[in-house]
Amino acid sequence: MRLHIIWGPACLCFGTTLIFSLLFYYRAPFHDHWSIVPLYSSLQSGNLGVSDLFALHGNHWHASAYLLQLGLSPLTGMGHWAESLASVIIAGFGFFALVRLLVRTDTPKAMAWLIGSAAFFFFSLDQAGNWLWGWQVAVFLNMAGALWAIERLSAGAPTVLNTGLAVMATAVSIYAFATGWVLIPIGWVLLSVYGGWRSHQGRFALLIWTGFAAAMAIHFFLAKRAMAGLETQTGLPPLADINTLLGLTHYTLNFLASPIVRFARDISVPITLLGAGLTVLALRRLYQKDPKRVWTRTAPLLALAAYAMGAGLLTALGRWEMYGVKQAFVSRYITFGTLYWIAVFTLAGMLIAERRDQSHRVLLGVLSLLFILKIGNIPSVVQKSIRISNEVKVAAATLAETYPGTDPQDYAVLQSPHQTIEADLAVLHEHRVSL
Repeated sequence: MRLHIIWGPACLCFGTTLIFSLLFYYRAPFHDHWSIVPLYSSLQSGNLGVSDLFALHGNHWHASAYLLQLGLSPLTGMGHWAESLASVIIAGFGFFALVRLLVRTDTPKAMAWLIGSAAFFFFSLDQAGNWLWGWQVAVFLNMAGALWAIERLSAGAPTVLNTGLAVMATAVSIYAFATGWVLIPIGWVLLSVYGGWRSHQGRFALLIWTGFAAAMAIHFFLAKRAMAGLETQTGLPPLADINTLLGLTHYTLNFLASPIVRFARDISVPITLLGAGLTVLALRRLYQKDPKRVWTRTAPLLALAAYAMGAGLLTALGRWEMYGVKQAFVSRYITFGTLYWIAVFTLAGMLIAERRDQSHRVLLGVLSLLFILKIGNIPSVVQKSIRISNEVKVAAATLAETYPGTDPQDYAVLQSPHQTIEADLAVLHEHRVSL
């Protein structure tokens, strides 16, 4: 098949997102993004320590993102366009890992469709808040790390080299965003599926992965202990309570549905379950045709879906009790839930390519409906994100022209309630960066 047919749609999706990001990126730090300013100040004064980079931000590490942002700042004067550009480029790097996973499905007849649909979801503009907000480069580091970890762990019989590369990718992911923790159990499963117990090298790979998991858990425990007393600590909701379990489940289902029906929230649970039904149907029929290879072909796709589900559950554990199930529809989470739908569409595409029967018309109809819903998901998020971008642009211009005599109301959009940014503004003014 000609390369332009396979790669044309993916390049179009990537290019559209790149142009959109460079046109509408947030021109100033926004909400949590102000956390980078004290680190920049410490860097300039020579007082930045490793412990500063690895301090927890809530329950997240953002060290990977801090290193990238601080590395870019002297080159660009903390230009936030560079952070958005980095987000798109890093996402593109992660997409190459995703393409490698799609190629391993061994479905050449549908490869153009599989790559094109994956690109449409992966670079979709209903993730606009993440594309435009430089702080969210952490999300794309997390996703790229997750994709390359899954790619290396599913590259065949486990080797020490591939496991070591997966460890590094997972570390980048976890140290960017807490959802990376989901890769730990996924790694054990993938290593086992591909024969980790059958060879000396495979068993050593499992040992490496287990040691890495233990080291990360110890580091997290020490980081949490170092945080004690510095901010309000929140525990887990009561997991033995049936209402808690129902609430966490509902939140997770909403989280997974958001990339398709954020704009139609009343049907979120049925839509997520529909995706699960398509997955089960595809696995069943693929198993009937080729039981020997079905798991090695589909395990990476199931890992993508599991990562999205795990990300939703981890988010639910931290957010459901305080904010309720509707908080799962925050557009920033769409990036994580997208992997679930890429897995669903890929498995369905494999089934359509390999089995020809009358049920495929129904299957194509369902996929078409989901695709249309996905398109409908985009406008509201794009409009809101552009509105915020314009407000940030006005506030940034006003600060650049009138600081330090700027009325706080003129830059209120840049900060969240109860957030104080005056000291950070002074740092930006002193070093003539950002604004």
